[in-house]
Amino acid sequence: MLVDFFIVGAPKAGTTSLFYYLNKNKGICMSSIKEPNFFSSQELKIQKIYYDSLILDNLKEYERIFTPKNKQQIIGEASVSYLFYPNVANRIFDYNPRSKIIIILRDPVERAFSHYSMDLRLGHVKQSLDELFDLGLNNKDNLFFQQYILLGQYYEQVNRYIEVFGRENICVKFYDELKLDASSFYSDILKFLQQENDHNIDFNQPFNKSKLPSNKFIKWLYSWPIIRKISLIFLPLSVIEFINIKFFKENNNIITNDLKSKLHSFFLEDIEKLEKLLSKDLNSWKK
Repeated sequence: MLVDFFIVGAPKAGTTSLFYYLNKNKGICMSSIKEPNFFSSQELKIQKIYYDSLILDNLKEYERIFTPKNKQQIIGEASVSYLFYPNVANRIFDYNPRSKIIIILRDPVERAFSHYSMDLRLGHVKQSLDELFDLGLNNKDNLFFQQYILLGQYYEQVNRYIEVFGRENICVKFYDELKLDASSFYSDILKFLQQENDHNIDFNQPFNKSKLPSNKFIKWLYSWPIIRKISLIFLPLSVIEFINIKFFKENNNIITNDLKSKLHSFFLEDIEKLEKLLSKDLNSWKK
């Protein structure tokens, strides 16, 4: 058994939605765990990334998370840590040189904001994004700067996969396309994977949407991983949805205009290089 395709990133760009959409397709078997992080396990352990993520580093354990119903199903997984780390593309190629690679990109300023908002909600970070950006300019080894800023420098990350697998085996899509027309976005991915569209998808259901707790007590409560896990296990989905609507709000006021300007300047050169690489107009990212 070999995994046929990989959704490698970017984080906060719609990979979770795509994972669940593909998981509903009859011709596709997705991993039982959304992010096994098998091919990036070395880097994640060395860096001691602060997320409480599962890391599989044993091939037999990795293979157990795939249970195809028949030999006709193609097999896929989605680990957003695969895009950033330089050695992962070669590891995947060594494992299966015929792999198909799916990359979803998002305006790097919006992506940074969304990623930071998630970490703030989870209690991983307390400093403002402005402070973290300024600190990170002098220390690029800072994990927060890596997660919010460096992950948004896409050119080298995308080019690396193109050089290893060839353009014909890479599908680069954009978060804005997913938001504008999820059905067409999904159809394009299926064409790339050479799978039929069974049209059995609810595209109105949001996945992994960033919101913030509406008061300090809820924020403190939600910051405990054990409480989040127990809630997901024991509370009915209807109760979880009620809590989400009642006690969490859209996060619209975390990023200042001054920081937006700094971030646009920081990402501009990388965006222009990415435009040439993909022959894609990314002017909306420059504004």
